[in-house]
Amino acid sequence: MQKLKFDSTSSIKGILFQFLIALERCFEMQEKQTVYIETYGDVSVLGNLFDSKQIESKLYKRPLNDSDKNVWKSIYNWTREDFPVDTFSSLILLTTQKVPIGSAWLHWNEKNPSERMDVLRNIKQSFDSRKRKDKVLATYMNDIFDAKNATKLSQITKMLYIDSINMDGNQYHKYLQEKYGKNIPDIQKGKYINHMFGYILNPDIVSHDWRITYDDFTRETEEITKTLVENTTVFPIKLKLIDVKKNDYNSYAFVEKIKDIKYGDDVISGAIDDYVHTASLIQQELEKSEIKKNSLLQYEENLKGSYATKYRKASRNCNDSERIAKSQDFYDDMTGSSDITFHTYNNVDLYFHNGMLHMIADENDELVWLLKNKANE
Repeated sequence: MQKLKFDSTSSIKGILFQFLIALERCFEMQEKQTVYIETYGDVSVLGNLFDSKQIESKLYKRPLNDSDKNVWKSIYNWTREDFPVDTFSSLILLTTQKVPIGSAWLHWNEKNPSERMDVLRNIKQSFDSRKRKDKVLATYMNDIFDAKNATKLSQITKMLYIDSINMDGNQYHKYLQEKYGKNIPDIQKGKYINHMFGYILNPDIVSHDWRITYDDFTRETEEITKTLVENTTVFPIKLKLIDVKKNDYNSYAFVEKIKDIKYGDDVISGAIDDYVHTASLIQQELEKSEIKKNSLLQYEENLKGSYATKYRKASRNCNDSERIAKSQDFYDDMTGSSDITFHTYNNVDLYFHNGMLHMIADENDELVWLLKNKANE
């Protein structure tokens, strides 16, 4: 689809990229450090003078050439009288732009202060020799090299580092998941980064100088990590029971209810197996914890509620001629998926879900598989 003239997707992506940069700086924070967003520039890290950074983030595809405005605008902003350059130990241009062979910015970080100043002067001299000049860039350069900024420019030149990263916003998001979500279950890593991303954009934080302290950020990461890990606890492994005497269960109520819908021995055998393994797991593990035991009781109530709703719906569509077939369909639907969980388990194994249904059916006359005939309702 063709973009409209007022489409602002690119600028929004740039802003989101800036916030991802800020998020990584939060993850990198050391004790007593603070990350500021849009206070001194895009992202700032303060608290330790030897490791205090001012970062300008740029999400662009074009190569980083000599007269690229992203570099010169950043230098221009840092030479402003109200910018506290002495507060920082480094000034960083973090960009997705590649530094091509032949660019004056190539190997900039390895150059000494004198060599860096020569690079800036040579670019300025080459720019001045052009017949046609970009007016905005000319304004930046003329002000940067104004005599009043000589001392500050010398200081900035020593502090400037160019960090070129080969990632777009989506790739950077995935990179953060892998790097900072190592203690998070794989299925929750995206949720973890998204939560922390939302945290640094919290209106309450934004309204308080948009600063994120080490202590506050660490506390939030610990809380969300605990929540995500607990909510993805693996369900206990199915016990390996031997010598299950299935004939002993033939007279149980839950078996009789399966016989009512004329299901064969294979279905009954599977139901008995689920029943026995579920009862054993409850006895050997779940009942030992009061928390799990109480949660299991709530799980049972949820299963009853789900059953009642689905039973009513299935009965509305049932007539006498197809009652058995519809009842078998209902049984298969109820035992074919497990969409309810309990405690901190991310899911419940299907055998346990079905075993619980059979245990309820064994104790509760109201849980049956034979549907009501809608004509008799």
